[in-house]
Amino acid sequence: MIDLHCHILPQMDDGSPDIEETMNMIRLAERNDINVIVATPHFTNYDAIEDFVDERNIKAVDVNRLIKEQGYNVVIACGAEVFLSSEIFTADSLDRLTINGSKYLLCEYTLQPIENEKALVYAEEVVSRGYIPIIAHPERYPSFYEDPTVVNELWDMGCRFQINASGLAGHGGREMQSFSLDLIRRGFVDVIATDAHSSTFRNNKIISKIGEFPEELTKQEIENLIHNYPLAILRKEELPHREVRYF
Repeated sequence: MIDLHCHILPQMDDGSPDIEETMNMIRLAERNDINVIVATPHFTNYDAIEDFVDERNIKAVDVNRLIKEQGYNVVIACGAEVFLSSEIFTADSLDRLTINGSKYLLCEYTLQPIENEKALVYAEEVVSRGYIPIIAHPERYPSFYEDPTVVNELWDMGCRFQINASGLAGHGGREMQSFSLDLIRRGFVDVIATDAHSSTFRNNKIISKIGEFPEELTKQEIENLIHNYPLAILRKEELPHREVRYF
């Protein structure tokens, strides 16, 4: 499996607090058949892109070295969870924030209510720069619940979507689970990831979460979302074109 969204690097954000916890998450990943983890620390300061990337890369190298020394079958790749705000309009190149040097950029919005028009304008700026936004955990945004037609517009713009395994497993409540499933059923979702922040709270125990997914999801659908499509992203390939069922 490939975990395309994970806060595993130590002391970079609200994820792993130290290298010991990072290695706990690595061990948990291996027990859950996760072979590739994309480290996606929160990115918010557009004035310090280079400093952020340099710190991220150094820590990723250190973690990969420890993984190899301790014999785990896991590899860390690099990305970021880019917070979309008005600062995007004055930002320098975002190339070094993309997933594994691709054109795919994992993006998030505030969890506070946000006008859908702002969400669209921010994403449009990313698209205009030649990137493909992957909208992180749309099931967590209150404004998307209230008016899910924003998903249609983001899709038409060229965005893709990643949902959290925990939300699909029902850990965020029935409404979140129902919306997550609806997004998949309508064809909008390309990635299921853990968004793990530790080995305990918000963990990467994806096998147990898969066991709690709605039974109507087929093994092939799950395989596409946890491996095949994330692999295409890592390989810098195009995701499959498909028709969606709009809200």
